[in-house]
Amino acid sequence: MNKTKKWLALGFSFLSVSVLVACGNSEKSSKSSSNEVKTEQSSTKETKTEESSEKKSTYSVGDKIVFEKFAEYTITNVEWSDERNEFDDTNPDKVLKVTYNVKNLSDKDMPVGIDIDLYVGGNKMENYANEHTMGSITPGRSMEGAVEHFGVKGEGDLELEIKPFSAFGEKPAIVSVDV
Repeated sequence: MNKTKKWLALGFSFLSVSVLVACGNSEKSSKSSSNEVKTEQSSTKETKTEESSEKKSTYSVGDKIVFEKFAEYTITNVEWSDERNEFDDTNPDKVLKVTYNVKNLSDKDMPVGIDIDLYVGGNKMENYANEHTMGSITPGRSMEGAVEHFGVKGEGDLELEIKPFSAFGEKPAIVSVDV
């Protein structure tokens, strides 16, 4: 019986040491993994900060505006329009016509015609019921000469705010307009 107790005690001791060694190694590898992840996250944050600092926030008519993996826009012309819709009851002070080119950089169809807003003096203007491009572009394709009209009421700085419909989390690009 004494031999059995000795072997049992030796077995428990060996098992205890094995468990302690395994826990010690697991904790070290967990800590080193955690440090590696933190380092990787830091370098990713630095890269994103560098990228975002490179991307302009305000553009001019004619500038190429790229939303990585989403779309590329170029506002080609902005002008006041004398054309009015006889069925529109909003009676804006002026109507602004915006012409632009857009390229789909994503791997899905991209809607066109709901991606630009106009702000006048910080107030959002409504689309005006003149010619208005609506549709979609398949991946890798582009559209030239898309048109949107906006009814303008009031005075102030004109700014177009552009953001692809599917670009959730992306900040819109601002195009300062001087007509």
